[in-house]
Amino acid sequence: MLPPNWHLLVCPEEPILSSGTHPKERTWDLGWCTKPRSGVSLGLRNRMADLVRSLHTWAQAMARHYAQEIPDYARLQASLLERDVALVSYEYLRTALKGQDEDLEDLAIAVGQRRQRQGISLTGLLRAYRLWAKDTLEFIQKEAPYLLVEVAPRVAQILDRVSEASARGYQLSLEGTWPPGPVSGIGVALHDVGVLVYAPRYLPLGAKDTALTQTSGGQILLLRSPLKEVEEALRKLAKAHAVVLWAQEGRSREEVQKDLEEALLLGPLLRMPPGLYPVRFLWPLSMALESSRGQERLMRLAKPLEEHPDLWQTLEAFLKSGLSLKRAAHQLGLHPNTVLYRIHQIEELTGLSLKRVEDLCLLQMALQYKEALDR
Repeated sequence: MLPPNWHLLVCPEEPILSSGTHPKERTWDLGWCTKPRSGVSLGLRNRMADLVRSLHTWAQAMARHYAQEIPDYARLQASLLERDVALVSYEYLRTALKGQDEDLEDLAIAVGQRRQRQGISLTGLLRAYRLWAKDTLEFIQKEAPYLLVEVAPRVAQILDRVSEASARGYQLSLEGTWPPGPVSGIGVALHDVGVLVYAPRYLPLGAKDTALTQTSGGQILLLRSPLKEVEEALRKLAKAHAVVLWAQEGRSREEVQKDLEEALLLGPLLRMPPGLYPVRFLWPLSMALESSRGQERLMRLAKPLEEHPDLWQTLEAFLKSGLSLKRAAHQLGLHPNTVLYRIHQIEELTGLSLKRVEDLCLLQMALQYKEALDR
């Protein structure tokens, strides 16, 4: 049975997915059409809209319900329940109510792969699906009985399809054997793992061409494809869901996974805007952290700038804008000549020249190391 405080209202019009621009602000409601169905009162339509907007809350409660009933789910971190399991439940709910099932099987295959990597047994996964179907039907019967005849067959079909597809994905993950050849991958931090629920909608790859790995810092999605072939799709994924994705490609699965694991540990130390970033962006920080003597040198290099936060800000903007005075000035709200004056001050205080590649590398490392210490 569902907890008594679960609420949903289903609109008799065709639902329409809408969301905010950022995952933290997303409302996760289905909305409805502007054309009302004849015979439906305004009060009833308003009540329906209010309950539809609670779908995300309902999906989160369902994820907690799985954890109460299934030991495998009880062992998952709360963040995974909220940002992965709940989002999957939400997508299945949306499919049941809308009657549109684009990418349903691809989504379910990816879910099967993730659950295997997360330590969920196949029996536990299939039991969660049965709970989803049972709870959904019981709730609709209680809150919107007039939709039961329409939705019940759809729920049964979804249960059959996602169970079969997730079982295939689970088996693919168990096999885990890829032929030799180039491989690429993306890493996403633990607090943003929900974005991988939507990855199959962006990537032109089949289930056999992907594999998911769980790490202490987040999740890694490996792709049997050159990075250049999926780079644009990954950029769209990062932008649409406002997350940071770390990307790498290499000659072997082990090589790529190792680099991405390090990126997931170091990435949170920096303040990065949403987007797709190569892991080599973090290599200067990695090298600095590996040597105590190197850290001491970087601190000594940065010391002259400690009393000049405006210079640190200017240096950061200048480096992240690709050494463009114009873009750095726009970002800081300054005139380009002001930025140039500050660059000269930085060079005078540090004894370095931003025209030399080796000095630029040192300042980049010092900047990343300071940012990591500040976090």
